[in-house]
Amino acid sequence: MKVFYREATIPSGSSLSNTVDLGEEYNPGVYKVLAIQMPDEWTTARITFSVSYDGETFVPLYWNGDLYEIDASGGSSASRGISVEPSAFAGWPYVKIRSGKKSAEIQQAGERQLKVLIGNV
Repeated sequence: MKVFYREATIPSGSSLSNTVDLGEEYNPGVYKVLAIQMPDEWTTARITFSVSYDGETFVPLYWNGDLYEIDASGGSSASRGISVEPSAFAGWPYVKIRSGKKSAEIQQAGERQLKVLIGNV
């Protein structure tokens, strides 16, 4: 299994990261998100994801019928690793990380850089 990381940055005053490409050239979507290493600081918020088949049109990620979200409610989540369910990302070549939900975004008080561990599981 190949495992490596990509960075996702949520700008200060924003709730949505840049696009994280889960593939390789000529092989999009070959990898899945495995875990996220949280930054030292995190404004209290749950994490949700937006996914895309083309890198342009993003939609909220649902898994098993529910919005896929992770508890990253600050304090205890800062400076720690959070495992995610890789199968939730099956087939999606692009992902963005959101602070809060699309309908209830939580703006981060400063720039937040998250390490997104991905692999071909």
